[in-house]
Amino acid sequence: MFIETYANLSVVYLFLGVFLLIGIYLWSHHWKAAKMAQFAHVRSMAKIADSISKPQKICKRILTCLAYLLLVFAMMRPQGSLNNKLDENTPDNNEKKISSSISMEDIQSKKDTGEKVIVKESARDIIFLLDVSASMGAEDLYPNRLSKAKEMIGDILSVLDGEHVGLVVFTSVPSVKSILTLDYSYFRDVLGKVRINDNDFAGTKFGPALNEIIHKQFDFSENKYKDLIIITDGGDTDIEGLSGADRTAMEEKIYDLCEEAYLDQGIRIHTIGLGTKAGAIVRNVQDSQGQQVKSRLNEEFLKNISQRAKGVAISAADSFLDIKEIYKSRIAAGSREEIGREVEVDPDKLQELVEKQKEEGEQKVVYKELYPFPVLLALLLLSVEFFIPEKKRAIRK
Repeated sequence: MFIETYANLSVVYLFLGVFLLIGIYLWSHHWKAAKMAQFAHVRSMAKIADSISKPQKICKRILTCLAYLLLVFAMMRPQGSLNNKLDENTPDNNEKKISSSISMEDIQSKKDTGEKVIVKESARDIIFLLDVSASMGAEDLYPNRLSKAKEMIGDILSVLDGEHVGLVVFTSVPSVKSILTLDYSYFRDVLGKVRINDNDFAGTKFGPALNEIIHKQFDFSENKYKDLIIITDGGDTDIEGLSGADRTAMEEKIYDLCEEAYLDQGIRIHTIGLGTKAGAIVRNVQDSQGQQVKSRLNEEFLKNISQRAKGVAISAADSFLDIKEIYKSRIAAGSREEIGREVEVDPDKLQELVEKQKEEGEQKVVYKELYPFPVLLALLLLSVEFFIPEKKRAIRK
């Protein structure tokens, strides 16, 4: 495996620090010599100098400098590709990363002749419903739930090829960030700007968000496969304020809405539950009595939603969950279909889209971190240096 790139080139200037280290050693040597000449007796100086092994002393300094260089090299985070073994569904870097399977030559040809462009798309629509309420700032997942959710959406996006994607965020009120689109670059840009309480409303309510997506965002879709992926900790302020029969009735209302979406429109609803059952403190949020609020994963609620809408329920209490594999094997498995669609497009805009998605695609190479190797070697050198004495071994007569 060879080094192909470095993830942190900003520290390369630290290599110059080895000259400072050498300077310190030289200054220390001359300072000790000057002090000995000033205070020590001539015979004592000769005896001390004779007891020190210069080769061993120099060897120790060289090992320390080499260890320093190796540690700086490790800080640069050298990376090598995994023998170019990407996901078997991930195209080669030189292949088109766009869903439409359009080449630059196709675009230019259509532009010259004024023809329509045939775009190949997946017969699948995916809308991500992302919880951005205050509880998503809890840190029981690293670095917090919302950041983990955005990372997961990005991972799923990296394995898509032609699926239309949309993004709706919600607190007590839903907010449409991206309608269904093929422009993954635009989608990533919108996703990256999402923050806690993004729409400036407090609380969390599933009802309005589900109604927005089921009856508006999916309403005009003619695609065969429709998937709604809800990413949340499962908290609902309306439900949490109830108990007993009232709480059960409110939950059933949500479940019925999800079941209706599947039966009437074929919308499968999948849930990704973020957080742990133990929960975590929500920063800057207090209850009516001034106490800190603790948020826990409501796993049972999310499981029931997915069960009623024939979807997949995923608990992401594990920060190292392989969401790509879960999407391919459990959500998208057995439902891949492409359609040809004749559309009127501006070739210049289409070319811009192709170039954007090509840039995104070129970043999909999987790299392996190689920094542990120089770190281990540096530690080995420092261990050897530690056991090398500066004084000569005494010879008994």
